[in-house]
Amino acid sequence: MKLRSTRAKITLVFLGLGIIVLTSYAAWKTWFHFPSSPELTPFVQARPGVPIVFTSRATTASLEAAAPEGEGYEYPGKISWASSEGRLRRLDPDGKVYELTWGRTLPDGSTLIDVMSPSIMRDGKRIVFAGRKAPPDPGRFRIYEVGVNGSYLRQITGGPDDPGCNAVPPLRYASDGSTMSDEDRKRLDYDDVDPVDRGDGGIVFATSRAPDLGRGHSRRATQLWQLLPEHRTPIPLTANRNNDRWPVMVANNYVFFSMWSRNRETVSADRKDVVPWESNGSFATNPTDVWIGTRVLPDGDQFGYTIKIARAVWRQRPMFNGKVAFMTSGERPGTFRLAQAEVGLIQIAPSSLSATNEMPAQSGDSLVWGPDRDETGLQLSAVTPTPHPGNRVVFAAAPIGENGVTDPASYGLYWSSDDWSARPSPNAEPLFNDPRLVDTEPVAVYQRDYPTKVPERPQQKGRNPPEKISLLNGHVYQGPFAFHENPVTFSPGAFPPSQKMDTGAGPVFPAFANVKAIAVYAARRDRFDDPRVLRVPGSYERILTLPLENDGPRAVARVWLPTESPHVLAGLDAEGKIAKLQSSSADSRGRRATFYAVAGDHYSGSKPGTYNFCLGCHAGHTFNPIDPTEKMAK
Repeated sequence: MKLRSTRAKITLVFLGLGIIVLTSYAAWKTWFHFPSSPELTPFVQARPGVPIVFTSRATTASLEAAAPEGEGYEYPGKISWASSEGRLRRLDPDGKVYELTWGRTLPDGSTLIDVMSPSIMRDGKRIVFAGRKAPPDPGRFRIYEVGVNGSYLRQITGGPDDPGCNAVPPLRYASDGSTMSDEDRKRLDYDDVDPVDRGDGGIVFATSRAPDLGRGHSRRATQLWQLLPEHRTPIPLTANRNNDRWPVMVANNYVFFSMWSRNRETVSADRKDVVPWESNGSFATNPTDVWIGTRVLPDGDQFGYTIKIARAVWRQRPMFNGKVAFMTSGERPGTFRLAQAEVGLIQIAPSSLSATNEMPAQSGDSLVWGPDRDETGLQLSAVTPTPHPGNRVVFAAAPIGENGVTDPASYGLYWSSDDWSARPSPNAEPLFNDPRLVDTEPVAVYQRDYPTKVPERPQQKGRNPPEKISLLNGHVYQGPFAFHENPVTFSPGAFPPSQKMDTGAGPVFPAFANVKAIAVYAARRDRFDDPRVLRVPGSYERILTLPLENDGPRAVARVWLPTESPHVLAGLDAEGKIAKLQSSSADSRGRRATFYAVAGDHYSGSKPGTYNFCLGCHAGHTFNPIDPTEKMAK
């Protein structure tokens, strides 16, 4: 009995020790962080209210919106937005600064030499960001995660199970000049950047996994893709042939992002078609070339705009004051400004406005400009705004000299009130500036009130996709389909205040009640799978003409569309021409605008077997009221 009692005591001791070890290990994992970097302390100029995560890079590549020119046929391919050095850092309210990635070792023994576009996960404890590994790795951007306290540094995308591109990409030749296999090219030749938390354990990010160099240039296209909790590989969300960048999740389930609307297709002069634009041709509309603030639900539905103005809308971020802050171009080349706007501000119609017209004068909301001077009155180039609790905004800025920003490394972190309505706007107060590197892309650390469940798509109401469909070019398509429905083709929809003329009359954009059919155009991507030709340019053609259905007093569009390529939709009138309407009223100068029923400022896409809903053939674009107010979790 005594022996048994002794054994029991020993067992209890070891069990207790095990519990202590496990508890201590769990606590270490929870509270562990690396020591601060005291050499950075002299660069701290003020203390924020919550920790700030940011990047410090050798160049201003983080501020470049469009992918750089270059086909990238040779190893390691064309890397977009790369810098020779990039570090992820954290500035704490006590003034300490931490290096979160520099010199750190990943589980496979590799290290990161460059980082960009960090964001904070919903729980406020983890950071997702884009990073590039040191040689001998090819150095392409992949998505990584690290704890706010410096723990759990790991790679998320680009692992052994990741198939990479969904088609053969441009990269063709290995470093020794040999031709690479298709599978090796797919696994290597893409960049994943700009990750954000979906709120349900998944992430949304921008990527070049759909190989395309666009029409009229050689810039690698990027779209938004998603890595869902239940999937092992990413799937597409948007379908741009140019660049989609900088997604952010807002509290009411939408993903806001910046879209480069650079569609080269226009309405022909005779209105019989939508055709590729040529510099020596005559066309009813102009091609588009502007960065637009856009939004979409995580299920791909309700694509539309947030802010459409003549200036670029880059890197939208929701503020605690209910507005959206973003960066745009400054008055001098190479400089930037901050602005805020209400969701729904629309002042342009880039693809549908007549080439011979200008927009009428509008009433309603306009931009509110952000801080552009420091406390001494020195003019600043300001970029990358992010919300900070207490109705403040953190951003990066650099002094503007006679010839613009003469020293990129002068970019440092600043903050101010998020109330920019007063004139002059509040001064920018400095927070941190490493004089050797470009400090930008700040994001405040706190738990966010994101949705935890993404709404499901409605069912297809008993409709079954066709087995095949005959296209206008005589070919028969037998691939996957997606169902599209537009039950309110003629409705003007909900219009924000800016959709009235400066006289108070409106709306500026008419509802196209003369639409009788829908023309569907396939905007096919470039191909890089031809053994002899390096790049087969993507084609553009009308593939379907679909009459509207009668549904009682309404005419509706209900169609199954091929999903093999992005597409553009246009409305046709009774004569089979692109529908045309004029504003119902004039502005104070007597100007009326003519618009065409073409959704040509973006390329649409859809996933096989899905239901897709849209509203009307609006010249301005579909608008739904949205409250983007940033919210902290309670």
